[in-house]
Amino acid sequence: MELLVTPPAEHLSLEAARLREHPDGGRRFPDGEVYVRLPPLEGPVALVHAGQPAPNEGLAYLYGALAALRERGHTVRLVFTYTPYCRQDRAFEAGTLNYARAMLRDLADCVERIYAVDPHFAHREWVEGVPVERIRALPALRDAVGMEEYAVVGPDLGAVQRFGLRGFRKQRGGGEVSLTGDLNVAGENVLVFDDMIATGGTMVAARERLLEQGAATVRAAAVHGVLESGVERVREAFDGLYLTNSIADRGGEVRVEPLVRAALEVEE
Repeated sequence: MELLVTPPAEHLSLEAARLREHPDGGRRFPDGEVYVRLPPLEGPVALVHAGQPAPNEGLAYLYGALAALRERGHTVRLVFTYTPYCRQDRAFEAGTLNYARAMLRDLADCVERIYAVDPHFAHREWVEGVPVERIRALPALRDAVGMEEYAVVGPDLGAVQRFGLRGFRKQRGGGEVSLTGDLNVAGENVLVFDDMIATGGTMVAARERLLEQGAATVRAAAVHGVLESGVERVREAFDGLYLTNSIADRGGEVRVEPLVRAALEVEE
């Protein structure tokens, strides 16, 4: 099986082919549309994509690459190191779309199998009806962090549901996050773990609550650093931050490449 990465996934250290550039240079036309040209490939292909940064442009590359691969008769497996639109995992208001579910259902008709590194929607009931195989990054983070040395908690109910951790209950009001609950961490070194960091507000609020409850030190770990500003906010607030490299330019040091290879059963 040959590996092909889209432009948002080119930061990954994979022995993978890349989309070719236009003869005049670059992968975009002057009007902003993306230029998709496959390199020489043979047989089945695993297409690896990161849904951040630039999620909309990334989707244009993704759909273009998939269409080109299908036209040339390749069978395709699709790997998301970070799944685009995964936070839109239910219809939050009347008239809105469960974008994640709709996108995955469409993609499932185009590929042999879909893999996703700890998608935000992993705890949703609808996932059972979509053929997505979850790649779990928690073991890699556990090894890198040495989680046995910490009391590991989630910042909110979402992390409790996704990872089986104890955590706070969250309420939002006036743009502020408030957390309730006592996690009994007095005197302990605590690690706050979640699937992603967006604005960082919930993680920082969890740190404040844990310190109020007597935690000795509070570190943070997450799979995906979605917003650079949120990552920096958490990095500055906590005693340490552990993050994977699922998204480029977020300072993640825990590598997802071995997880991707293992899921695809591809040797280094």
